[in-house]
Amino acid sequence: MEMNKVKVSIAGVTYALRTDETAEYTNALASEINEKMQELQAANPFMSTNQAAVLTALEFADKAKKAEQTAEGYRAQIKDYLKDASEAQTERDFYKRELDRVRTEAKAKSDQINLFAQQDNG
Repeated sequence: MEMNKVKVSIAGVTYALRTDETAEYTNALASEINEKMQELQAANPFMSTNQAAVLTALEFADKAKKAEQTAEGYRAQIKDYLKDASEAQTERDFYKRELDRVRTEAKAKSDQINLFAQQDNG
């Protein structure tokens, strides 16, 4: 994958990054981090840039962990749904075979009845 060179500014410091993400995506992330740090420092003027960076990192790590857990829950649900669908398909196939068997049996009985009716009429 091609590496992109992207310059971003966070808390007044410019960083030159090499990433396989697009410049737009990388700039959007940097902007989000910068805004969060500014928000924290505005709420507490005595907070250092390092403290704001650590708190921002913790918040984003928390969001990432929760998103990962949610995704894992969805994967487990999908796995259950696929198992249920497979079981339903197996059951459907059984009932299709059973229906075919009953139809064949009914046709044979109908043919037998028609044969007896012809013998009685004949």
